[in-house]
Amino acid sequence: MILLWPFVSTGQTVRPLSIGDTVPDITITNVYNYPASTIHLSDLKDKLVILDFWATWCGSCIHGFPKMDSLQKKFSNKLQIILVNNNGGNGNNEEKVKTFFSKIELKTKGAFVLPSTTRQSPLLLQLFPHTFIPHYVWIGPGEKVLAITSSTEVTAENIEAVINRRRITLPVKVDSLNFHSQN
Repeated sequence: MILLWPFVSTGQTVRPLSIGDTVPDITITNVYNYPASTIHLSDLKDKLVILDFWATWCGSCIHGFPKMDSLQKKFSNKLQIILVNNNGGNGNNEEKVKTFFSKIELKTKGAFVLPSTTRQSPLLLQLFPHTFIPHYVWIGPGEKVLAITSSTEVTAENIEAVINRRRITLPVKVDSLNFHSQN
């Protein structure tokens, strides 16, 4: 679950965030594979944060996990990748996600370092709406949204450029938010 108390307590309408917007101090709860069960965005202010939205049924998402895990290890002191599962949608549930990560832990003998969260609040999806996954949100110094990308842009070169504060322009992932499949 993601808690955004300022939005809850004031009854404000949550608008989607864009490049350059400031992200509120999000408290991410129900975190697995991390030293604590919560992550406060403000505690990561000196790191590049990449939120990786995924689902257990998304082959592309799961295929990208080894790459994301490798990038996390390479830039461990300057980067925090957080896997964000939209629990409850399309067959995802907390037990399925836990079983999924138990299998990864066995397969990698505990070497998988990416934290993951389930049971996210709808508010996080309101801040970063998307239709297609994987979906990556890059948050930099000052809790500013730096980029919203697809998997292609998540590379060591791009991460290093952002960490070293070099000017970089990444294409913005654009989803059709009104997309509806026809059955």
